[in-house]
Amino acid sequence: MRLGLARTFALASALAAAAPPARAAAPQFWKLEDARDFLDGDTEGLSIDSDGQVRLAPAVRTLHDPEAPYVWSVARDGKGRVFAGTGNEGKVFAIAGGVGSVFFDAGELEVHALAWGPDGRLYVGTSPDGKVYAVDAAGKSATFFDPSEKYVWALAFDQAGRLLVATGADGKVYRVDKAGKAEAILTSAETHVTALAVSSGGSVYAGSAPGGIFYRIDPQGRVFVMHDSPYREVKALEPGEDGSVYAAVVDGREKDEAARSVLTLPVTTVTPQTGGAEVTVTESFGGPVGAQQAPAAVTKTPDPARSGPTKGAVLRLLASGEVDTLWTSSEETPHALTWSKDGLWMGTGNKGHVYRLRDDRSWAMVATLPAEQVTALGRDGAAIVASTSNPGRVHALDARLAASGSFVSKVKDTETVSTWGRLRWDATVPAGTRVEVQTRSGNTGSPDVTWTDWSAAYTRAAGDPVTSERARFLQVKVLLHGTATATPVLEAVQAAYLQRNLRPQMQPVTVHPAGEVFQKPLSLTGEVEILGLDPGALPDRSAQAAAKSLLPPATSYSRKLYQKGIQTFSWKADDPNGDTLSYDVLYRPIGEERFRILRRGLTEPVLAWDTTTVPNGRYVVRVAASDAPSNPEALALVAGRESEAFDVDNTPPSVTAQLAGGRVHAQVKDDSSPVRRTEYSIDGSAWEEIHPTDGISDTPEEAYEFAPQTTTPGPHMVVVRAMDLLGNVAAARVEIP
Repeated sequence: MRLGLARTFALASALAAAAPPARAAAPQFWKLEDARDFLDGDTEGLSIDSDGQVRLAPAVRTLHDPEAPYVWSVARDGKGRVFAGTGNEGKVFAIAGGVGSVFFDAGELEVHALAWGPDGRLYVGTSPDGKVYAVDAAGKSATFFDPSEKYVWALAFDQAGRLLVATGADGKVYRVDKAGKAEAILTSAETHVTALAVSSGGSVYAGSAPGGIFYRIDPQGRVFVMHDSPYREVKALEPGEDGSVYAAVVDGREKDEAARSVLTLPVTTVTPQTGGAEVTVTESFGGPVGAQQAPAAVTKTPDPARSGPTKGAVLRLLASGEVDTLWTSSEETPHALTWSKDGLWMGTGNKGHVYRLRDDRSWAMVATLPAEQVTALGRDGAAIVASTSNPGRVHALDARLAASGSFVSKVKDTETVSTWGRLRWDATVPAGTRVEVQTRSGNTGSPDVTWTDWSAAYTRAAGDPVTSERARFLQVKVLLHGTATATPVLEAVQAAYLQRNLRPQMQPVTVHPAGEVFQKPLSLTGEVEILGLDPGALPDRSAQAAAKSLLPPATSYSRKLYQKGIQTFSWKADDPNGDTLSYDVLYRPIGEERFRILRRGLTEPVLAWDTTTVPNGRYVVRVAASDAPSNPEALALVAGRESEAFDVDNTPPSVTAQLAGGRVHAQVKDDSSPVRRTEYSIDGSAWEEIHPTDGISDTPEEAYEFAPQTTTPGPHMVVVRAMDLLGNVAAARVEIP
């Protein structure tokens, strides 16, 4: 109702706007039911899928803490050892049987790439001043390949057992044979080649930055651009089982921005071995395509937020050349990929999430690790190995489920101190599993010591009263407990609340000019309908027929009309709770204290008053806005506003005229308002205005004198017509012989 009224009054600034949809009379409901609701909270030991279902996640084990800020890369040998390449000291750790130790210590700062070779050696790619080392099973190392480029970003082996090396800041891919002889099989116009993969058909795939280009190098050495993506950087590539290749890409851009883009790598914190102050090096690359860039800025403290762009996606490049987008995010950045028969696994930042993606675009967030970024993924039998940065750790995601997990929601702001209703949830709970839900409340936007403690666990999924104290903010915690083979599945949590009722707010009442009314859109009968006027209240229904030719189309906005005797008022009122409002309008004559009821229970913020029902005089109206339609009677609140004073005058002035000495003498007198205009006509000719003898029309009584100008002999009829301030008209006539 209010929305339609706002459209109708679009041309009048004082008329009502649409009301918010919320209603305070019935409880409002805070419902967590889709994936976004659950991802916005904090989870531990839980998985959230694209359908919004929450269940226990794979159990997570910490394999090793290398006490380094970053673990950039992981690899696995044939005997079950896991290797982790770290920064900022360029160390590689070997992890076996739950114990980790330094396997190789490079002279460079970062180990961005690892690959286990078919010859039983671990190949280590370092940066800056990039080198590739070969380290045997005993830890003995030798420089295998020393390119001229400063950065080695990725390593892989082709089907012939030759090592592929991706470099920057001069983007190339080298193929190095077993003797260490290298040839460049891709020289890119891009500054960096950042990712490599080898498909089951033997083709080599490479991804670049800052243009986000995908290259394919076939077994015969031919280079083909498969896709020029709308992203600045390819973070990772992973071959699929069917010949397709998956790609993690970051930092969406317009096509013409490629030449201006900047590749920003994670901040590198260096602590000198000999002691001294800690410094931070930010590695940034940009400028002309193909130009070599050195590490640039030096800052005082690490900034984990700069470890990657702010937008990312996962693409699937089919062997046919088609590209499917499997996943996108404006909040998380994909850093790492690995494929298994269960789907494609992806590690992201900056919440330390591990996802499992499927080709049908369904997904599940399967783990939240205690770090900001998941920077590398690998496989260790049935387990998934995930390395993290900020801080650097190596974890394993097992095939078995975690015994329990928790979800803590974002804080719900109910905008006022609220009364809590019942808490309900929807869940499938197999035998031996259970769901526990708790709440806490407070009056600060972030939970602190002033908040209540977590409540005792609610036990009835169908609904238990929330026991937390009345407050403005509420938070929900859900605990899932499972068995070795079963997990409960949570689908939704809902809490009811009733806001504290707040008084409506009113803006000034607008008194429109007397007789000004606003027409509703066309009615079914085709008759003119006036906003705010009771049906049948028009004193002269013939005015409707006269105005039909002026009616706008039904879709038009309201237009102004004139209707004698009608006084229109409009106002605007808002309710902080979004309640439905009703309006009472009262009036009083100036000089009296008591207001009389004019209308009760209006639902539109406009009233057209037929003032012929009251004596002439000066009046004030008062509009009282009540939220009673949305609240119990005892809780309803009212706000009122008075109008400015206005005149009611429905009586025409009296006009007398007489001829004396060849001149017409006229007298005009009104009982309520000043005379606005007086004019005369001779024998039906055009009206000519005349002015009072004192020169100004400003009183209810004025005198006029004029000599009619005639050009033919008489007799002539002179009509004197006068109009008062509110448009009432009267006339007198005098005959000239």
